[in-house]
Amino acid sequence: MKKYLVFLLVILLLSTACQTVNEFPLKKETPHLAVIKHTGKANIVILNKEYKVVGEKKIGEFLIDGQMDGQTLYAIDCGVEPALKNLYAINVHDLSYQTLTLPYIPQKIFIHDRVAYIASSSVQQAGFPLMLVDLQSLSLIDTLTVPGAAGPFIPEANGVTMYVNAGGPNKFGPFAKKVRVGKGTAGKYEILETTDMPQELPPTNVISYPEKNIAVYAGFAKGPKPRWVKQPEAYTSKIKVLDKKNDSVLQEIDLDESFPQQIVQKGDLAFINHYTELDMSGEMITVFDLKTMKQVDKIRSETPSFIALDGSHLVVANYVPGTVSVIDTQKRKQIQHVTVGERPSKVLVIPE
Repeated sequence: MKKYLVFLLVILLLSTACQTVNEFPLKKETPHLAVIKHTGKANIVILNKEYKVVGEKKIGEFLIDGQMDGQTLYAIDCGVEPALKNLYAINVHDLSYQTLTLPYIPQKIFIHDRVAYIASSSVQQAGFPLMLVDLQSLSLIDTLTVPGAAGPFIPEANGVTMYVNAGGPNKFGPFAKKVRVGKGTAGKYEILETTDMPQELPPTNVISYPEKNIAVYAGFAKGPKPRWVKQPEAYTSKIKVLDKKNDSVLQEIDLDESFPQQIVQKGDLAFINHYTELDMSGEMITVFDLKTMKQVDKIRSETPSFIALDGSHLVVANYVPGTVSVIDTQKRKQIQHVTVGERPSKVLVIPE
């Protein structure tokens, strides 16, 4: 009996020593960043305030997008083969999670006022599904149909405004559209307004102001061009200042680097990452002065797939090398480099 107990103790000690951080995240650390990865043994990685990896875990199959809301990471899983339709509500402290099965394959998520707006890539006859989820109860509120593929979202007092790609005259129209979603007079969520933009394509990402929007357009520096777009060069590697009322172009700037993906603001500066999934290429973050609308700097970063502001720092997910870079936004220099594993697609700051 004594030998048996000793044997069990040895097995227990060995199993504890062999526990990997992806199976048992460290609960005593304060989570500061959440990294979503497309592949690897773990696809969620947690970093602390010193930008050190303190936990990781494999959740689902292919996490295509995610966003923080409080201390919960909401990630959507489209799967590979077979396709999945899952939304995960992940506790960033211990990486436990709940799952909500959605009616359609998810593609993009945006959270505002405890509601998740989840756009689907599953085109229907009337358009693309937009699923609304109540995060308090983690339940589906409703599914609406929007006339195009979802682009960037802008939060509003009542719901959101989303830019959509209508896909041309043979699909949902020759012009990009703005769709306003919110609660109607009956208290139910509905499409409140749909307007055509005076442009064929929507922006890739937007900084919103009361009277204008500053938008970046990735476009077609390489790869196929849709036949229905008459002026593809007008939407390739651009910054455009758009009038908030009618989306007319107030100012247009050509970018030195191709495939701008995001534009984030820090004071009078804007940081833009340049990356494309076509061949997983890109090596630059450009810096613009928003007062003069001129480029003031470039910061080299290998395949910067996503950027986010973290106080005085800019954190960057570098897709191919599997790292997160930390950039000082005042000095505009990289100050730290953290290995997180293959294919990080998004890095999110966890609010305190």
